[in-house]
Amino acid sequence: MVVSLKLATLVELLTATCALAATRFFFRIIQRTRRLRSLPGPPPPQFYVGNLVDLQLAKVGTRYNVWTSIYGRAYRIHGLLSEAILVLSDPKGINHVLSANSPNYTRDEVSRNALEIMFGKSLFSVEGEEHRRMRKSLAGVFTPQSVQEISPTLFDLAYRLKDTWEEKILQTGSSGTVFSICSSLHILTLDAISMTTFGHNCSASSGEIPALLDKISNAPRRGAAFMIAKIVVSFCPFIVRLPSPMKHWARRLKTELGRVAEEVWSGGAKGEAAGMHSKVLDLIDKSNSDDGEAISREEAIAQIIGILFAGSESTANVISECLYELARNPDMQKKLRAELLDFEQTNGRAPGYDDLMSATALPYLDAVLRELNRTKPVLMAITRAAAQDDVIPLEYPIAGTDGVRAVHVKAGQTVYIPVRDGVNVDPLIWGADGAAFRPERWLDAGALPDDVQKVRAQGHVLTFGDGPKACLGRLFAIAEMKIVISVLIRHFIFEDEGRTLDFYHLGGNTVKPKIRGSEEEGVQLPLRVSIV
Repeated sequence: MVVSLKLATLVELLTATCALAATRFFFRIIQRTRRLRSLPGPPPPQFYVGNLVDLQLAKVGTRYNVWTSIYGRAYRIHGLLSEAILVLSDPKGINHVLSANSPNYTRDEVSRNALEIMFGKSLFSVEGEEHRRMRKSLAGVFTPQSVQEISPTLFDLAYRLKDTWEEKILQTGSSGTVFSICSSLHILTLDAISMTTFGHNCSASSGEIPALLDKISNAPRRGAAFMIAKIVVSFCPFIVRLPSPMKHWARRLKTELGRVAEEVWSGGAKGEAAGMHSKVLDLIDKSNSDDGEAISREEAIAQIIGILFAGSESTANVISECLYELARNPDMQKKLRAELLDFEQTNGRAPGYDDLMSATALPYLDAVLRELNRTKPVLMAITRAAAQDDVIPLEYPIAGTDGVRAVHVKAGQTVYIPVRDGVNVDPLIWGADGAAFRPERWLDAGALPDDVQKVRAQGHVLTFGDGPKACLGRLFAIAEMKIVISVLIRHFIFEDEGRTLDFYHLGGNTVKPKIRGSEEEGVQLPLRVSIV
């Protein structure tokens, strides 16, 4: 009898708990769908996933920029269960969210929790004081002095790729050959990160690291099923802890990196003699905070995983797109090659690190890189959520209003800040040809419109973010791009192979090309490559 009563009480308690959870669930849905009603925006194709699946599946250059031209620089789209999402392309509003009032705007909680559960705490999964501490500890890895120290490794990798491509071309017995440049550039950038942050050559080892990174980066994340799964996880976070292929791969990746790290820590695989560095692992032995506390081994491995994802595939994709643009614009390619070869002839040597990083020694190379990072970032959008109610000031009035220049947001409000198809190429800021790849805009006197100054991020672009969460590896990425592009352009001629490429937001937060009509064949960027 007592057991029956206890069981009945337990059932009643569970029922009441479920009812309360369901009530909160639906109240939250209703509350969030009613937000931002005064803002214009596109209608949602589907209630459950709003505009998000359409946004994910669309070709790059067909959504944010189009919506901005119709609805202005502050509008709303619909997210999961038609939640209202603020899309912000206004420079003053962006500065407020990312810099001026950045403590009030955190990164997506669901994604942060998932990253922490799978990979451990890192710079990409923490906020507040913990984020500041981690950022401070990692800052030394990416200082100008540190990047200069590891630059010989980057040059070595670039010349190794040059030798590989030369051999490939000579084996065909022709003046040039057509091949997809993506995979070999990804191997280069993966090695650049691994050989400089934890003293390990991924591509030359027999370990699983490259394969595991590829599985995690290219896991399906684009359809309605994935979006609906995010709905469930947002209300039931414990689901992330359940077994899944992603968790299995993440656990194996942590184990593999831990094994490599132990070899470096024990001194058995110290890589400086072989042109390698272990910048992140070296932090274990150093004090990086005011109280002398060094980072833990677990934190070091989590940081390496974050850096591998953030810095390898993304840089490879940007370099690929640069070579593609130069192949489509042979006059630009010839001008860049002439500048590099003229430098070599004048100085009796190839450009070194200091030469490449100088805006005056090689001005056209610098302009190409500026334009590349403006028009071809892999970051489609920066996502934030308001911690408290706020008023976001705007530079430009909201479309359809009588000059309203502010948006009132409630706590929990999601904010999307478009980058690639947003403020980086906005014709209102950059002029009518804002979306065009034209390096000369950085060289011609008066070519940049005055409104460019309103974008307060470094270089007037959001490619590397802005504020206290701006990308720490910016200098590393720019150095790597300049080194690789300068070596390849001096030794090869790149020609458009003739097939139409479309670019998509694929895998992780990155942009990759597919051949139109052959999308099922996966990521490809074929060019005709011949030796200079």
